Amino acid sequence: METSNMNGTIPFRAIHPSEIIKDEIKARCMTQKELADRMGMQQSNLSRLLKGENITPLIAQKLEDAIDIPADFWMRLQNQYDKDVKSIAARDEREKAAFNAERMLANMLNLPELFKRLKINPALFIQDKLAKLQDALGFYPLEIGQHAIAQQQCFKKSDKLIVDEKNQTTWLTLAYIESRRHKFDKPFYVGCAKSAAIEISKRVHEGGLNEAEIKGILNNYSIAYSVVEKLEKTPIDAVSMNIDGMPSIITTHRSNDMSRLVFDVLHELGHIELHMFNGTNSIFINGGTEYSVDSPMEREANKFAQDILIDPVVWNKMMSEGTRNLRMSNIANCLKRLSKEYNLNFNIVAWRYKYECSDYRLFGVKSVHIQ
Repeated sequence: METSNMNGTIPFRAIHPSEIIKDEIKARCMTQKELADRMGMQQSNLSRLLKGENITPLIAQKLEDAIDIPADFWMRLQNQYDKDVKSIAARDEREKAAFNAERMLANMLNLPELFKRLKINPALFIQDKLAKLQDALGFYPLEIGQHAIAQQQCFKKSDKLIVDEKNQTTWLTLAYIESRRHKFDKPFYVGCAKSAAIEISKRVHEGGLNEAEIKGILNNYSIAYSVVEKLEKTPIDAVSMNIDGMPSIITTHRSNDMSRLVFDVLHELGHIELHMFNGTNSIFINGGTEYSVDSPMEREANKFAQDILIDPVVWNKMMSEGTRNLRMSNIANCLKRLSKEYNLNFNIVAWRYKYECSDYRLFGVKSVHIQ
């Protein structure tokens, strides 16, 4: 015998008791006239009941007398049906509101990609998808526009680049969500970022530094590190965020270059050390060489990274004396000699030279992929 939903969940549709009555008629090989006779009522009245008329206590008792199914069972079915009708109506109203919210979010975000990255089943009711997104964000999704993750005033894109604004905000949202997952027992304090940068610089010049070691150093100073895969037409290399007083660095591997990664991480450490906790902003984005450095904060973060990686006195000496009057074909060999002379990582030196000279095709220098 089929029954209505009684476990507290909202069914896809409400099942009226009349459907159970029809099943009983069929199972007992009865006609509607025979059941009407047994219930002592006109067939037309039974017909209205089978079309969805509510069951009253009197009708429930007649059903008990006719087919030996307790009256309280029929009343429970009727009560459950009434509750389900109200619950479904309320759910539909919520779904309508969620639909409008999703439509507004779709103007800001690449929702299919966002749900895919967050492993949110697209077949769920819209309100359920938004609830999962809210859990991941820690605030109602439509408030994204009020949060810094939707703002882009921290950097200026080049006119040469095509940027998909939806994808860009989507990636920043994913980076924000990823950052919220990290927790550390030790508190972060100003000075930690500089200490981490110095340690990373020391290790990279000693040789053998890999991404896992960078993450380990950052975590030791209560700075989160993660990688969020890039999105199409979103030329971001790295971003730093302040999540409830805990800084986080997120990279994309957009450039599969270990020296570039080290510089990007130190650049973001510069933002954390110099800007993040002075009330200026909470999110800083590094788009690499394709982005202008008109912002004073970007110039300061670049200088922070450059000076910690290579002492400015040493670098100026290398550039003024070591590479003077050299032809381009000899630059790589000269940089190798200078790197050895000053105990510096050749790839870092070469990348610094390419960065400052805007010559990323320097002959004789091969990129070291991220390890």
